[in-house]
Amino acid sequence: MNQRTRYCATFKPLIFGALTAITVNTLLSSKAYAGGTAFDGTSVSSMGNANAGMAAEAGDASILFANPAALTRLKRAEATLGAVFVGINTSYTSGQTPDGSPTNSGNTGSTGQEFNRNSGYDSTALAPNLYVAIPVNNKLIVGFGAAASHALILRYDENFPGRNQGRDIDFKVSRANLGFGYKLTPSLSIGANGSYERYFQSLKLKLNYRDAVDGLLNNGSTLLDGLNAAGQAPPIPEEADLSLRMFGWAFNAQVGALWEPTDKTRVGISYRPKTRFTGMRGKLKIQETSEGVAFREFLNGGLIGLAGPFLNVDGPQAANDLLPEQRIKQDITLPDELRLSVFHHTSPKLDLMATYTRQDFSVTQLKFFRESNGRVLQDIQQNFVVANSYRVGMNYKAYKRLTLKAGYAVENSVIDDSTRITVLPDSDRRFYSLGAQLELQRDTTVNVSYMKLDLEPGATGSNGQVSPAEVAGGNFQGTTKLDIDYLGVSITERF
Repeated sequence: MNQRTRYCATFKPLIFGALTAITVNTLLSSKAYAGGTAFDGTSVSSMGNANAGMAAEAGDASILFANPAALTRLKRAEATLGAVFVGINTSYTSGQTPDGSPTNSGNTGSTGQEFNRNSGYDSTALAPNLYVAIPVNNKLIVGFGAAASHALILRYDENFPGRNQGRDIDFKVSRANLGFGYKLTPSLSIGANGSYERYFQSLKLKLNYRDAVDGLLNNGSTLLDGLNAAGQAPPIPEEADLSLRMFGWAFNAQVGALWEPTDKTRVGISYRPKTRFTGMRGKLKIQETSEGVAFREFLNGGLIGLAGPFLNVDGPQAANDLLPEQRIKQDITLPDELRLSVFHHTSPKLDLMATYTRQDFSVTQLKFFRESNGRVLQDIQQNFVVANSYRVGMNYKAYKRLTLKAGYAVENSVIDDSTRITVLPDSDRRFYSLGAQLELQRDTTVNVSYMKLDLEPGATGSNGQVSPAEVAGGNFQGTTKLDIDYLGVSITERF
């Protein structure tokens, strides 16, 4: 079979080219992604091993995401199309009575009360991915990939005590990679990726006007209630919905190497620097009500106009902060990533693998500004630290065409109890995974993987470093718990 016949003599590349366009469009426009910070479903085949050996195994074209140098293990053109279905269970348990500000119905949480959100279409997610690898010659292989790199979806009960800090979040970074692997010597390969990354964030919370007034002025709500009783001020509005949407993009790169000291052992290493999203723009919306309109008018004049300077309250500025639509901006830096993997073909039936991953989240800050005047909308102080992940896995060839997979991993939390917030309830985590790989025929392989992500319960609500005070989120103390189930299916076609 000559080279032309070997690489491009069928219509399969055209079919997968169409699928590539569909997948990339889905990645860059969809809102449905997984929970967690760094997304663990970028490769279905690797997910079956809890992503152990991810930078060295090179089971299919998805190796491009973890280590482009390992593309040299692929001897034929191939495309891998996958999808990961994610189920998300978010819960909050109150740790005090009363817990949180009263709802519009007057309800608060009480010690031991649990608020669950584990059903509904928006408590699930679908994350597609696609990778293509094409050998140019015996030494050079080029690849393209599209997948989610970071993602977080959380849904809480609408009236849970921490709703004023955040009750829903959709956050994702979608990455399109173009890279290559080059074999320098029979045992050493190098590679690099260039990537375009798209950032999206949607955040929902309940704006509690009483908490905001008390944040501006100590016991301010009591004062305004008295003025209202005297007919000198409108009533303080009830809670209203607040939403925030943010978009941005960035470019980045990745370098990697693969060393094969023997025909049974491979060592892969890759490094990706920090990703800086600068100049991002978005929109803030506050639910408009007749009470809210009257309250803004009061802040703009009247008694507040006269007494505000003596109370250290800028009424017109506070009124402007409550406008129903505002433009916002943000800069954010996501961590660098170092990945080191070892893969060893122990016997004709057994492969063993391990990976160490390091991500430095200390560079990440959560801070939003108003575009009109540059004032801080919200600054959430977090004691972000380095995340260290340790993963082990195995492949067992049960039959000629069937390989079974398993893996286990642990990773430390990137934040602590003193600064944990409702929309980032990260804590120490464990991964458990199982998978199966079936060769349907010589050129077609199917992978099915399941992974369970189990996070330790984390104390939430004690972060007193959120500023300004009027957006701190009220007085609540409880425990958050997040569990995620991943189920992935992929198909690899070789040409």
